[in-house]
Amino acid sequence: MKRCGVLLMKKAKKVRFDGIALLDGRTMRENEEEGYKYFGILKVDVIREKEMKERFARQYKRRLKLMLKSKLNRKNKVNAINTWAFHALRYGAGIIRWTKEELNTLDRMTRKVLTTNGAFHPKSDVDRLYVSRVNGGRGLISCEGCVRIEKNSLGWYVKNSLKSWCKE
Repeated sequence: MKRCGVLLMKKAKKVRFDGIALLDGRTMRENEEEGYKYFGILKVDVIREKEMKERFARQYKRRLKLMLKSKLNRKNKVNAINTWAFHALRYGAGIIRWTKEELNTLDRMTRKVLTTNGAFHPKSDVDRLYVSRVNGGRGLISCEGCVRIEKNSLGWYVKNSLKSWCKE
């Protein structure tokens, strides 16, 4: 029941109702403030992008701080951030529309957290942080790059899925 949501719509407009009577006698009511989640994305009649962006950014920051507090070496910390922390942003990347400014703000916040935790010197070169380790950089993924890669991957998957579906 915790995962279920109720939303009644008629002619693309949200309609108020008293609730749905269930077989066991309970009544399931609509929660107007919260809406419902579809694959973890908060919706009412449209996706609540602002709230979801805040949730994803908060989750990303929390995971980033946890990784920086770990006792991993620098290379493994960057790998952990790239895989676990950025997963919070990747999840909604193809659904939520991030602006370039919002992603740059997240990148600035990332560098600030890295600096406060001693993983990045304040006068260090910012570009080197995002260059791959093979080319002499730190290998961190930028937030903008992460979202762009995920959108491209999703687009490629949908395009190829449609091609294979149309052939059948």
